[in-house]
Amino acid sequence: MSHMSLPYSKVPKSSNLLQDYLYRYERLNQFYSGPPFDPQTYSRLANNLQSFSLPRKQIVEILLRQNRAVGASQETIENIRRLSDPDTFAVTTGQQVGLFSGPVFTLYKALTAVRVSQSLTSQGLKSVPVFWLATEDHDFEEVAHASAFDEEYALVGFDDAGERPAPHSPVGRVKLTNAITLQIDRLESVLPSSDFRRRLIEDLRAAYQPGDLWGQALARFMARLFGRWGVILLDPLDEAVHQLCIPIYQEALRCASKFHESLEDRTLEMVKAGYHVQVHIHNQSTLVFAERDGNRLPLRQHAVPNKKTFFTDASEVLSLADLEKEIENRPLAFSANVLLRPVVQDLLLPTLAYIAGPSELAYLGQAGVLYSAFKRPMPVIFPRAGFTLVDRRIERWLEKYRLSVEDVWQGEEHLSQRIAAVAFAEGWSERFDQAEQDLATLLERLRKDIEILDPTLIDTLKHAEEKIRYQVERLRGKMTRAALSRSEVLARQEHALLRALMPEKELQERMISGVYFLGRAGYELLERLLEQIPTDSSDHHILSYA
Repeated sequence: MSHMSLPYSKVPKSSNLLQDYLYRYERLNQFYSGPPFDPQTYSRLANNLQSFSLPRKQIVEILLRQNRAVGASQETIENIRRLSDPDTFAVTTGQQVGLFSGPVFTLYKALTAVRVSQSLTSQGLKSVPVFWLATEDHDFEEVAHASAFDEEYALVGFDDAGERPAPHSPVGRVKLTNAITLQIDRLESVLPSSDFRRRLIEDLRAAYQPGDLWGQALARFMARLFGRWGVILLDPLDEAVHQLCIPIYQEALRCASKFHESLEDRTLEMVKAGYHVQVHIHNQSTLVFAERDGNRLPLRQHAVPNKKTFFTDASEVLSLADLEKEIENRPLAFSANVLLRPVVQDLLLPTLAYIAGPSELAYLGQAGVLYSAFKRPMPVIFPRAGFTLVDRRIERWLEKYRLSVEDVWQGEEHLSQRIAAVAFAEGWSERFDQAEQDLATLLERLRKDIEILDPTLIDTLKHAEEKIRYQVERLRGKMTRAALSRSEVLARQEHALLRALMPEKELQERMISGVYFLGRAGYELLERLLEQIPTDSSDHHILSYA
């Protein structure tokens, strides 16, 4: 099973929006900028971007300063300088600054950005990969932990409570505590001894130091992982970045009511088209946050006729004029919400493509109206690569019981039946299958007789059929559990398969930290993953690793 791919129709919890975007783009093209696998989409957008004014000189200076500070590679420095050229574009992605880089899909995002930028450059659209560190986000609890597997594939958690200036401060202002050293020690004890583990732990110790800022630690680690591909890191929690954002925040508040109405209309359009809403538009919400006493608080509109006044959870009332002046004087105290953030990013960068996960894909469909309002072309949204990684032991068990990853995804009951059927090879599972087929044939004959004799009895037959099938399936389940109870080894392997490939009933990529896999397989795993990312399609990949 070295490598295979599956369409997202077979992957658990894949939304209708994601599947339509990948395989039936015409159903939702009004919400996005063009099909992501068509080279012409990028060519058209590149032509539009050529006439769009961007602060390239200022951004290059900021990026050089930030990336040098975290130990950027020469490849990264050269890519930053390339952004000075009006003919160079960015393939951008980003993620919250999770502990030890967070779930492994963070690495998949960065690798997808590398792959897409390489592909566009080969087509004549010079591009460089950029990773936006979401240091302005204030949901610290969501990023303060990481998970790995122990020898039995049970989850092992790592966390750092962080030294926060305020309960709702931006994550980029949180400092690592002394506990971070212990967490790295614990991770080292979980991983098998190898040169892979040694290199990873050395890099983590160099990147994650007590007292350092959360975002800076991740930036240092990412620079080590992705420097060979010249990935550029951008930390938005920077005075110089916010100076460039002053007119954006001011415009967002001047047009707060208009933008709110546009977002409500777009959200309703998406719902009517049959898609879920990722970001709910609240009555008094704006697109801007303000910091008060170290806390990042949403700015809301007051419902006062003919007046533009705003308030925060701090109970202060602010006029538009007061806020515009404060933004001018204290730009670092303001930041964009989840819908405005991508627009801010793309008003600063020459983004040709943005690498998005499934959740981002949904809210970017909502945010499309804001791009129009700011007269900036929306970038092409390219879906990030998705992987389930299978080690040699799990691969052997799958082969032994003639299982696929899909069998594991279908849950414990299905998996138990498949394992028991192969392990005991007594033929009873096949006999159940045959009995169900025979039953279906018999009931179909009865249905035809009843339709002739008395059609009013059809409902009675249907209820009887449901009860019979339920009892047969119940008996099958009891026999399966009885069979598995005869073997502690089988039960342990079944549970290990479930934990390894669907931990806590979630996709592996959302639960397990990338550092676990790097510590097991080494940094060359990144090369293998990169090789498997196509740019003309997007399925979920199953990849074996040592």
